[in-house]
Amino acid sequence: MSVGGYHFVTGSFTSHRSFLPDKEYGVALDNFVKGCSDMLIQNSKGQILTGKRNVHPQPDWWFVGGRMMPGESPGVSCSRLLKREL
Repeated sequence: MSVGGYHFVTGSFTSHRSFLPDKEYGVALDNFVKGCSDMLIQNSKGQILTGKRNVHPQPDWWFVGGRMMPGESPGVSCSRLLKREL
């Protein structure tokens, strides 16, 4: 699998496995940068795979992908997200 783009590693990751109440989690999502990995999947005819998202907040057509988990590389994230979508 070929993965392009930049991936910066700033140090080792230690999980703290804590959960925020929904309100605080929403505020955090609005204010923190989130790492994402999206894939452009194309077949031999040049057709591009997209998925129809049917949930709030953005029901529309999207590329396969999503948020990266803490400590995850883009390649590992893409593999996990592709398995989830297919």
